[in-house]
Amino acid sequence: MRIHMKTLGVIGGMGPQASIRFLDLVIRCCTEKFGVRENDQFPRIIMSNLPAPDLIANRKKEKEAARMLTEEAQKLERAGADFLVMTCNTMHLLADCCTSTTSIPFLSIIDTVVKRAGNDGIKRIGLLGSLTTMTSDLYLKPLRKAGIEVVTPSATDRMRVVACIKNVIAGQATRREEKIMQGIIRTLEKKGCEAVILGCTELPLIVNRDIVKIPILDSLELLADAACEEIFR
Repeated sequence: MRIHMKTLGVIGGMGPQASIRFLDLVIRCCTEKFGVRENDQFPRIIMSNLPAPDLIANRKKEKEAARMLTEEAQKLERAGADFLVMTCNTMHLLADCCTSTTSIPFLSIIDTVVKRAGNDGIKRIGLLGSLTTMTSDLYLKPLRKAGIEVVTPSATDRMRVVACIKNVIAGQATRREEKIMQGIIRTLEKKGCEAVILGCTELPLIVNRDIVKIPILDSLELLADAACEEIFR
C-alpha cells in the first residue's frame, strides 16, 4: 500500500554541504520514525541549490538575495512542492520572500528551534551562528518572547565563529575549527547556558556533541525532523 506523502521543496545551497546533510537527515528520519523502506515510498523532494549572495558577514546584497529567493520559492511551488523549507538560518531574515509570494506553507527553522527550546524548559541559552544571526533579532526576539535569556559570544569569539563557518563552506575546515568551537561552547557553559543553539547549518559539521557537556540544539537536524513530520501529516 502506497503511503500518502507531501512533496517537500528545499531552498538550499547556502552552503551546499549543509544542504546535502539536510537531505540525508530527512531520509534517515523517514526511515527510522516512519519505517519507510521501499524505494517507491521515500518522499518526493525538490531541491534548489541557490547561489545566493553571502549574508553571513554583512547584508550589503540583501536586495539581490531577496529577489533570487522570491524567484526560487515560486519555482519550487510551480514544480509541485506542497511546503517549503530553507536550509540557511541567516537567509531567514528574508523569509517573507517565501511566505508572501507563494501560496504554500513555509516551515521556519527559527520557529522550529525556538519551539524546541521552550519545550525543553530552557531558560538561558547560548547562540552561535553567522554574525548577522548572532547580532540581529532573528533568534533574539522570538527567544526572549518565549522567556528565554540569550547569551552570545564576545566580539572576538563571534569573529572566530564566522571564520570557522566560512572555512566549512570553502571545504577547508580541519580539527582546528573543531577545537575553536569546543572552547567557545565551554565559555558559554561557564556563563550559565543550559544549552547551545547551532544557528548556522554549517556548525554541526565541526561540533562534536560527544565532547560537549551541555545539550546542543542542531537547527538543521530539528528542521529535518519537523519537515519529516510535515511530509507524513
